Amino acid sequence: MHQIGNVRTSAARCVLAAAFCSSWVAFLPAAYGQESSSSSSAPVAEPQSTGWKRFSFGGRVNGYPFNVLNNKNVNFNVTAANQAWAVSTVNNYLKIAFGPAVEVRVFRQFSLCGEFLYHRLDYTQTAQITVDGNVTAIVQQTRATMWDAPMMIRWRGLAETGFLSHLYFAGGGAIRDVSHINSNTQTTPPGGPTTTSNAPATPSARNLPGIVAGVGMRFVDDFGIKLSPELRYTRWLGATFSSDSTQSRRDELVVGIALTF
Repeated sequence: MHQIGNVRTSAARCVLAAAFCSSWVAFLPAAYGQESSSSSSAPVAEPQSTGWKRFSFGGRVNGYPFNVLNNKNVNFNVTAANQAWAVSTVNNYLKIAFGPAVEVRVFRQFSLCGEFLYHRLDYTQTAQITVDGNVTAIVQQTRATMWDAPMMIRWRGLAETGFLSHLYFAGGGAIRDVSHINSNTQTTPPGGPTTTSNAPATPSARNLPGIVAGVGMRFVDDFGIKLSPELRYTRWLGATFSSDSTQSRRDELVVGIALTF
């Protein structure tokens, strides 16, 4: 009887040991799978786009594909005084504007940017006044310096990564200031002599506001140098020069590029 009891006790211990081992073997895959599932479902932080730091400073160069003046020939008659006027303008202008540029990031997808750009303009206006067949010629040569100060809000948010993450849109306002106006006017009446005056031409608006909109892209290299090509449109709310055939263009389209750090 004692041997039978020992056998039963040993058999019970074997059954319990086998059940414990089976339970542990079954528990391991379940525990591992739960840990793997929980780790794979944890959110992974998206990498931040580069090149949109808080403060950037550098320079911009804009090119003008279209003439800044809308030249035209003006002809009119004054019947009562038996006069005929013929006025025309030709001009040359600096094909680029350049100056410092600064950008400050104010929100995650918005930044404030400002620029101070220099360019110049020179034109020649010729007028022929005919009175009773006698012609008086007036030739005025003018050169002026213009400073443009656009201030815009930039937004980027089409994508966090990839090609579209470089794209941005901009909008705001601008002020154009014209200064250092130098003119030389020669007047030749019938039979002469020719007289000369250095009185500067008077602009229609010395300080002119405008509305600006643009679209561009920003690319950043490994050293943090940012290259930003941009297409920009400005609607000037007036004309800097507006005298007979000399008319400043109010719709302005420029193509530019900025290099900032």
